[in-house]
Amino acid sequence: MKSLGVIETRGLVAAIQAVDAACKAAGVTCIGYRKIGSGLVSVCFEGEISAIHTAIERGVEVAGAAQCVKSLVIARPEPSVVVALSHLKGRPQAKPLASHTDVKNAEAQHGVSAPAEKVGPQTPPSPPASGEPEDKNAAMKKGKKA
Repeated sequence: MKSLGVIETRGLVAAIQAVDAACKAAGVTCIGYRKIGSGLVSVCFEGEISAIHTAIERGVEVAGAAQCVKSLVIARPEPSVVVALSHLKGRPQAKPLASHTDVKNAEAQHGVSAPAEKVGPQTPPSPPASGEPEDKNAAMKKGKKA
């Protein structure tokens, strides 16, 4: 995030008007909004510092003096501020980590396989107990061809 701009208005309609005017006036992106309470709504923008200044000025002008409470421009926001604003409404959610089935599907599409699991030394099958005779016709008894 290069620069951060915030417009606080009374009411959601004034906030929508401010966002529309700000985004049309300059190359900024609305990163979300927050309903503070008592009818106050804060809208946040990101972009280049000059574009943020232009967008905030235009948004405040359109919202009107009666509806605009305060505006703010931060040139280089602290990373903790960016983290705090990452939970705004209207902000696209971060993609969840890939699940096991997603990884398997991607492997199948790209012809890549995961590393083989280590398997311990295999023991040969144990012979039948000495007291029990081995049944050589077991397949025939079940109706299967040998």
